Amino acid sequence: MTLCKKIFIILLIPAAAVLGISEMSAAQSQSADPGQITGKVVDAQTGETIIGANVAITGTTKGAATDLDGRYSIRNLQPGTYSITVTYISYSKKTVTGVEVNPGESQILDISLQPKTVGMDEITVTATADQSSAAGLLAMQRKSVPMQDGLSSQQISKLGDSDVGAAIKRVTGVTVQDGKNVFVRGLGNRYSNVQLNGSQLPSTNPNKKEVPVDLFGSGLVSNIIVQKTFTADQSAEFSGGSVQITTREFPDDRNLTLSYSTSYNTVSTLENTLTSGGSSTDFLGYDNGKRKLPSILKGQRLNDEIAPRVVQGLHDNWGIDSNRNAIPSQSVSVNYANQFNEDRIPIGIVGNFSYKFARDLQPNKIQRFIQFFDSNGPNYLTDYDHNEGVIQADLSGMLNIFIKPSSVTKIGLKSLYSNATTDSKSVIEGPYQNGINRLTVLNFDRRTVFSNTLELETYFRNFMSSTLSGNISYNRAVRMRPDRRTTRYNLTGGEYRFAPFGDNNGHFFSDQNDNNYAGKLKYEFTPVDFVRISAGGNITIKDRSFTARRIAYRDQVAPFINGDVATQPPSGILADELVENGALEMVETTQFGLNQSDWYDGFQSIYAGFVSTQWNVIDRLSFELGGRVENSVQTIEVPLNLGGDYEEASRVDNTDFLPAVNVTYEISDRSNLRAAFSRTLARPEFREISNFNFADFFGGKRIYGNPDLERTRITNYDLRVETYPRGGELFAVSAFYKQFENPIELFYRLTENVEVFYDNAPEADLYGIEVEGRKNITDRLQIVANASYILSETKMGSGASNRVANIERPMVGQSPFIFNVSSFYTIPKWNMNLSLSYNTFGERVVTVGQSGQQYDEYEQPFHDLGAKIEYPLAGVNLSLEASNLLNDVQEYTQGPATTFRYKPGVTFQLGATLSL
Repeated sequence: MTLCKKIFIILLIPAAAVLGISEMSAAQSQSADPGQITGKVVDAQTGETIIGANVAITGTTKGAATDLDGRYSIRNLQPGTYSITVTYISYSKKTVTGVEVNPGESQILDISLQPKTVGMDEITVTATADQSSAAGLLAMQRKSVPMQDGLSSQQISKLGDSDVGAAIKRVTGVTVQDGKNVFVRGLGNRYSNVQLNGSQLPSTNPNKKEVPVDLFGSGLVSNIIVQKTFTADQSAEFSGGSVQITTREFPDDRNLTLSYSTSYNTVSTLENTLTSGGSSTDFLGYDNGKRKLPSILKGQRLNDEIAPRVVQGLHDNWGIDSNRNAIPSQSVSVNYANQFNEDRIPIGIVGNFSYKFARDLQPNKIQRFIQFFDSNGPNYLTDYDHNEGVIQADLSGMLNIFIKPSSVTKIGLKSLYSNATTDSKSVIEGPYQNGINRLTVLNFDRRTVFSNTLELETYFRNFMSSTLSGNISYNRAVRMRPDRRTTRYNLTGGEYRFAPFGDNNGHFFSDQNDNNYAGKLKYEFTPVDFVRISAGGNITIKDRSFTARRIAYRDQVAPFINGDVATQPPSGILADELVENGALEMVETTQFGLNQSDWYDGFQSIYAGFVSTQWNVIDRLSFELGGRVENSVQTIEVPLNLGGDYEEASRVDNTDFLPAVNVTYEISDRSNLRAAFSRTLARPEFREISNFNFADFFGGKRIYGNPDLERTRITNYDLRVETYPRGGELFAVSAFYKQFENPIELFYRLTENVEVFYDNAPEADLYGIEVEGRKNITDRLQIVANASYILSETKMGSGASNRVANIERPMVGQSPFIFNVSSFYTIPKWNMNLSLSYNTFGERVVTVGQSGQQYDEYEQPFHDLGAKIEYPLAGVNLSLEASNLLNDVQEYTQGPATTFRYKPGVTFQLGATLSL
């Protein structure tokens, strides 16, 4: 059977079941159901929503008033063609004719009103087709105070991106590393903040500021906006930009959808992957306790007396098998949205549940670490071939409940839970220093985010058109590695023999818990027509508890090293009885103390206040002046022993004033010239100012913290010209410059081992240009493209020549160019949608080389070409998509040497969505 036939059969069979369900639902005709007209009313000049506008069926009393969001809904309309009349004081009346209402459907009609001027009392236009949310997002972008770009849920759906991490890289100047590290304008994730419904998300990675945007399914979001210039109401940790993810609130009508997808990868699917025994609940993404730390070790350190009891409580499966096939991934989701009680106190509910399971093989990864370069080229400290079997289980749910006690007040609770687990089994072989090694790693890595936000917004029409908004939120992030098990064998005399030295064989437990508590209050009012003032404050409290336990096996009897038992698999060598009879010693190597600690508690309090004023004194010219004051106290405490008193190991305490200026000049009704100036910050993460260190495997890169890190201060300048030729179209050119003081970067330590640490560079500069365009070539074809060209330079100073490879180089994580292009084509005859997308970036520094290495380590460009086809069949929306069609490879290089290389393969996915 050919590969194409295999793919076709594997992807087609699950879809047949969904098609069968659709045949039953198709019989439920909605031909007699009434329809409705819904939409939003905005000011044509400012883009702001209009509250209290009257929207009526022309010539009747049937209609509705716009609410706090400028939205209206006229329900229970018989199918047919209507005219809509919109009126509001100080605005010209507008009549829209030819509005078609279909049975059981919502006709979305967004309307803009012109402020009343002499000679313009009424406007009549003919309705067009549905106003796309993409066009609506562009309209909001055109009238926004800061510079921003974004994606609507409609665009995400067209592109076929399953999660926010995959979708966001389509935004101008944005790239995503490993599906979760967001880079805005080429800057690393430390220079960006990610917000969910207005609240910052905590990191689930103990080593860096890594927000798990890959955990959020694209079906949850209403839109994604990337704000690129700072405003005073935003967090000070804003340099590259702010990624603002907004989930859905009030649905226009009831919607229940069931979705299923399966995928085939050319590298791993149906191939024998690496597996090992786990727990009975692993497929859900949770360990049932089989990997937990033995209860006897709670509160006390391992010693010889309790070792026999401890070993009996530890996971005893060390083997890795390669006799199970990697099955096609499976994904299911249920979405429900509805609005109740519309005529009295509207209640909106949006819910989602999704589950994904995948078993993959990631073969033949090359991982090399270079000790130094000489006349013969690179001298490898390690040169490993890495094969990995991965099981991924993702489970998430969202529930948003909103009520409107009145047309000018909105209260909502947004809750989201997401759990993602990667259960990996690795066999790593190759030379380290002068020996040949075979390493095994069994790693169960669980990341969980729980987010709750309570929001309030109310409008005071008779008091300077003022708005009061606020929210309180609680976000929790958990990162658990229960019983990570590693072994090491040396090649001796033609066979691999157990190497019972150091910490190479043993168990590692880690548990990270982050709690973020935040509150925000903002009040806006208009004392005179041309001035809008906003003021408010934020309180953010962050605390982290990180604990790790290290248990190692060490040989105590000399014959054990040379005997036949040394060639046995780990399950035979690391058996309970060998610890009990003294052949193997089991010791705890967990470290405590100020100089180096495997435990730490982090605490951070941020108190901020801001004032901002928006002026429109001169026709077509508006500017916003704002200022923000933030006080941040960040501390790390470490225990001196297990269960002992904690002592403060590091403290970062600063108060900063951060100005923000945004100026917009309307060249014409469709074109703007923008300029901005601001100062922002990038603070170190808890892990970076702690003394904790960790390596993924023996001979791998070990990462150290630095308690002496300082915050980074950034000065930002921006200039942008943009034009909006027609609805849904855009062309924009932006230029920007950023100056960094004390940027935080990752450096190699001056040791013979593979060790890196965080430190401040003295200064850095960054210059860039962005170009973005959206064009409707025909009624059926749309092209969206954006490109960024960025230059950066970090200046280490001549005194650093003895510790780094280059005293002048690009900033860590910064790509010199980013390019995205997407095309969308519709075939109305078949109601089919086609899309093609391409994304790439320029090489970027991942680690700064030390003096003996001569070169910095770079991540090389990755060229991602994807395609998607959507086709409705028998009531089911089918989709077929492909990613990495160029079959490109992921690669890191250091000078002439390749330090990492992996070929992820081409992935094909078939999906089916049924609406009930």
